[in-house]
Amino acid sequence: MTFSPGDVGSTSALGGALRTQARRLADLVVDLDATARRAGRTGSPDATGTERDLVARAATELDRVGGLLQSWTTTAVESAARVRTLEPALTRCDLVIDGQLVVERSGPSRVEPAERLAERERLQELLNRVTAVRSREQARLRRELEASTATLAALSDRARSGA
Repeated sequence: MTFSPGDVGSTSALGGALRTQARRLADLVVDLDATARRAGRTGSPDATGTERDLVARAATELDRVGGLLQSWTTTAVESAARVRTLEPALTRCDLVIDGQLVVERSGPSRVEPAERLAERERLQELLNRVTAVRSREQARLRRELEASTATLAALSDRARSGA
């Protein structure tokens, strides 16, 4: 049976690292705010407004992406756990999971054919539910990461242009 959730440890670690960096950037925004307030008291113009905006937006986006990756990790682990709960019934009826299908194990079986077929259909339905949840979450993650890429690219372009 193979239903690999991927390298959930690395995915979670990456999400955590992005969120940690987002907090550091948020701290930088606080420091820039303090600088702007001091400048305002002396009558100097606020030279950090653009930087604060860019850093705050980058921090928000990194935190969002980190959270998405950590959410995906939870979904992947839960999916793998749900599939593992099917193992006793699979074994009892000489069935295995091949990709996203419940199939008969090769070789002879002592399980009654009608019982085996009924159990295969039942287990396939349960596997389909797990697969559907995982697929929906993976598609959502893909869409969100594509949107994030565009957002971060626009922030990068804005920072390089000095606008």
